[in-house]
Amino acid sequence: MSLFTANPSPAVAAILDDLAFPRLKALVIDTTGMAFYRDKDGDLARILAERMAEIGCGDCAAYLGLLQSQGQGKAEMDALIAELTIGETYFFRHKEQFDALRDLILPEVIERNRPVRRLRIWSAGCATGPEPYSVAIMLEREFGDRIAGWHVTVLGTDINQKFLTRAREGRYDEWAFRTMPDSLRAACFERAGSQWQIRPEFKRNVSFQYHNLIKSPFPSLADNIAGFDIIICRNVIIYFSQATVESLVPCFHESLNDGGWLIMGHAEPNQRLFSRFRTVNTPGAVLYQRVDRPDEAVVEKAPPSPPPSSLPPPLPKPAPLPAGRGEPSKAAPLRRVRPPVPSRPPPAPAVPAAGPSEGGDRLKVARDLADSGQWEKAAAACDAIIAAVPLDAWAHFYRAMVHEQLGEDEPCEKALRRAIYLDRRLVLPHYHLGLFLARKDDAAGAVRSFRNAQALLAGLADEQPVNPGEKITVGQMREAVAMHLKLVGGA
Repeated sequence: MSLFTANPSPAVAAILDDLAFPRLKALVIDTTGMAFYRDKDGDLARILAERMAEIGCGDCAAYLGLLQSQGQGKAEMDALIAELTIGETYFFRHKEQFDALRDLILPEVIERNRPVRRLRIWSAGCATGPEPYSVAIMLEREFGDRIAGWHVTVLGTDINQKFLTRAREGRYDEWAFRTMPDSLRAACFERAGSQWQIRPEFKRNVSFQYHNLIKSPFPSLADNIAGFDIIICRNVIIYFSQATVESLVPCFHESLNDGGWLIMGHAEPNQRLFSRFRTVNTPGAVLYQRVDRPDEAVVEKAPPSPPPSSLPPPLPKPAPLPAGRGEPSKAAPLRRVRPPVPSRPPPAPAVPAAGPSEGGDRLKVARDLADSGQWEKAAAACDAIIAAVPLDAWAHFYRAMVHEQLGEDEPCEKALRRAIYLDRRLVLPHYHLGLFLARKDDAAGAVRSFRNAQALLAGLADEQPVNPGEKITVGQMREAVAMHLKLVGGA
């Protein structure tokens, strides 16, 4: 039982007794996936009481109506999510998993990717950013000479907009460094008053974007969530129901390249869920590898560790967490379950040399190839469509997405602008041009692009796909555009 339930304040007690509370609770859980709150009414009621008091909302029915409204509903849900999510994290959290990343996973992936000189890593549920920045620090300090000149992407995603804003700033208090040696902090950060600012060389390959694991389908090239070599999702799915977790794990599987690795948290070792992965046990960590061709897989144990002299100084044991963070209990399933994802994408048919009437089918082939991380084949598919139908705006857009994944910035921007020139009504090219310009620190250009996308979305139904055949809906795109406008100072 929650402490708040045992002896609630008058405001919390009023919410618990409110007849509309169950419906409000169901909306919150369905939107965020946080089944963690299903049996913690007191904790949820306390957070709701604080938010409702702050905005002057009298009861649960009124607050429910606000959250569901077309006007202020999205902004208020974002504010509520900011209070519901837990951002407590720190650099190099769980040393054993970072040891496995350094000693086993990164050497294997780098060697395998040497012909293409690319590396793509996703930190899902990154909170305020210490995890993706820890990965970037390790890459630069331990493998910098081996990946010099490579196209490296470390993507951090989260549902909490406040966390993403702080992550993008890259500035942290002393508490975030409690397991990091002072010498390492001094080498990677600069003093900024009472805080520490990450140095540019450890920030350049890291980007952040909004992504809701529950509401945003993946893999999806249009949402930049596809074709990863490594996915890290630690201490996130413990807050979800069993049914939701069972639907997410196949999505992680399909978002990895063949041979890619999945790192989950210590509290998420249900082996049955990961039966489609190869399980690799290392000291203090269990890892999962997608293997479509078993004869090319690594063996099911870690290789001998390098000599101690080649390793960075060991990290001390983490300090205990602040008091008051109880372990989440097992949650009931959510009503909404993602349909199962096939274990591997079907073989893609050859792209036919046909006219515009077959463009939709050919675009689907290119999109499916890209969603499965087959970038070179996707590029060839797009090029074939463009050769046959030079004015196909969508072919230029998907070609831009492939350029981005291949680290080809100038052709990427050119293809995005070409798609917009050919059809200014398409939302996704405007949105991705905004993301591209934001990464290039062109805030004014990014704001223009995001506002163009926002204007095109106005009046469209939330549930319809942003384009026929796309997984991402208008509502999801509207949410992502609004978040990125805030990040670049345009809202």
